[in-house]
Amino acid sequence: MIDTKVLEAAVHDLRSILRDGLLATDIWERSAGLSLAGFNQQPVAVALFTRITEELDSSLRDSNFPPLGRYYLLDMAGNHTVVVLNHGTLLQGMLVDNKRANLGILISVAIPRMIETIAHASAR
Repeated sequence: MIDTKVLEAAVHDLRSILRDGLLATDIWERSAGLSLAGFNQQPVAVALFTRITEELDSSLRDSNFPPLGRYYLLDMAGNHTVVVLNHGTLLQGMLVDNKRANLGILISVAIPRMIETIAHASAR
């Protein structure tokens, strides 16, 4: 059982860390694609990144590469970055404006804090 109140609090915390640099985030069930919490939620992106993550996992296994770790980043046009966090049964996507958010803070503070908080929510 996942505590959705903890997920909502995690989204609020993420917004306070990245401020107006966070354009959108969703936390969703990997198997069902059901968003459990978010800000400026993007259901089409949830479906897209679920599929991309599954393909990436499968391709890494088939290529005898190490498995996907905690997250991956995509550098997008227009000074945007997409981060997909792998929380096991949950995935989380973030769309970040690089002009408004410090990427060092994203990688060294926001991502580790989200990983820890979501693990806590999943353990309940």
